[in-house]
Amino acid sequence: MTPTRLGGLALVLAAAVLLTGCDDVPAFSPGVAARVGDDTISTSQVDDVSVAYCQAAEKQLQEDQALPQHYLRAQVAGSLALRAAADQFAAEHDVTAGPSYDQAVRQAEQSLADLSGSQRQAIIDVQGAATYVQAVETAVGATLGGSGAKANLAAGQKAFQDWLDAHDVRIDPLYGVSIDDGASKLTDTGLSFAVSDTATKADADQPDTEYAGALPDNQRCG
Repeated sequence: MTPTRLGGLALVLAAAVLLTGCDDVPAFSPGVAARVGDDTISTSQVDDVSVAYCQAAEKQLQEDQALPQHYLRAQVAGSLALRAAADQFAAEHDVTAGPSYDQAVRQAEQSLADLSGSQRQAIIDVQGAATYVQAVETAVGATLGGSGAKANLAAGQKAFQDWLDAHDVRIDPLYGVSIDDGASKLTDTGLSFAVSDTATKADADQPDTEYAGALPDNQRCG
């Protein structure tokens, strides 16, 4: 089996994170950022991970590389919800991500040794989400009669997409994140259109660092 790697744990903060839901307009209770079946991810959890993630990012961002806070929070919310879905998917098939993923996490922790524990965990939770899902998909695929790592992954990816289609996985539209094809990306979940130059920059698919640099401290990272 091909070893699992977390090379993507280098800070790629503009990376897209995508989650999907069964309904187009989910109803959310106050304090709930995402709902995966009976499990919920709180807005406070998203906020806490976002703070740690930003602190880790600021060690690498240059002065002119600030990011709007809503991009970062969207990536965090999407990653946490995707992991929760993968956890339930794995539990239903009685599998785990496997020792190769655990080894990849240990290697990532070593490479991020200069960060605090919460900062390291935030990067692993967010940047490692897609790698975790892939490891779970491969493990599930192996139970479905696949032969070889590629076949196992393909079978697991199809099974995970089927699982997502059949289960209630929702993210508050506030975060601008949605699920598609078992992956995660930023998406426009708003009901209005950006018209002014400022609004257009705020709603861009990729973060505008010049715009972000002019934001108040509590609305940007870096």
